[in-house]
Amino acid sequence: MIRRGTILAAVALAAGALGACKSTPAPSKTSAEVLLNERMAAVLLRQDQPVDAERAYREVLKDDPNNPDLYDGLGSALLMQGRVKEALEQFDKAVKLSPRKASYRVNRGLALIELGHYTEAEEDFKVADASSVAEDRLAAAINRGRLRQMQGDYAGAEAQFTIALNIDAGSFAARLGRGVAREARGELAGAAEDYLEAVRLEPRSADANLRLGLTLLEMKKNSVGCRYLERAVEIDPSGDIGSKARVVLEASPPPCEQPPIHKAG
Repeated sequence: MIRRGTILAAVALAAGALGACKSTPAPSKTSAEVLLNERMAAVLLRQDQPVDAERAYREVLKDDPNNPDLYDGLGSALLMQGRVKEALEQFDKAVKLSPRKASYRVNRGLALIELGHYTEAEEDFKVADASSVAEDRLAAAINRGRLRQMQGDYAGAEAQFTIALNIDAGSFAARLGRGVAREARGELAGAAEDYLEAVRLEPRSADANLRLGLTLLEMKKNSVGCRYLERAVEIDPSGDIGSKARVVLEASPPPCEQPPIHKAG
């Protein structure tokens, strides 16, 4: 991959070589080139490379400044970097260009939640609720569930995650979210069922394995609970989740230690 610094250096050299001709306008990109660059920006975003995606979106916006998809993509790249206010500005531009596009509303709602603007986020999710695209309705329900959790309304959160699961029973995010809501309400058996299904959907999720293990320990199912904690450590050996699981496993008295067997005299 050619680095940005290399590109800038090449541009500077070219400008110097042109001399008196530097006022000549650069040839405009063809529509095919612009489309290719837009697709590359989207690929970078899907590959979890938000910094490179941001750079790519900003560059292609110079050639296609009225495309709401590009503002939405740029907003997503900024949101992934934690630059929430900047992200909101880009989502606003996308919504202004295409106010009825539900996916733009969902993404803007996420930014609004992060900024604590819950009422405005609800309005965006309502637009997505009316979408004919199931994925939009699913995203709205999941994110409204997360909003309810942030508000401490765990019953409401469980209801929203259940709506999401009725749309897509295989949604990992909805399954894990409902487990969290149920656990917060003290419904340990229901939470364990959701966490177990989340682990089946994504076996390499350290978070799901940790939550399932801890819930099983609370239910006094120490042996099986510890197996999931050990798996969380295996998946995330040097990360925060693995460290949390390790702390529990190394607690005193050890939760996984089998009680001694007393034989009859």
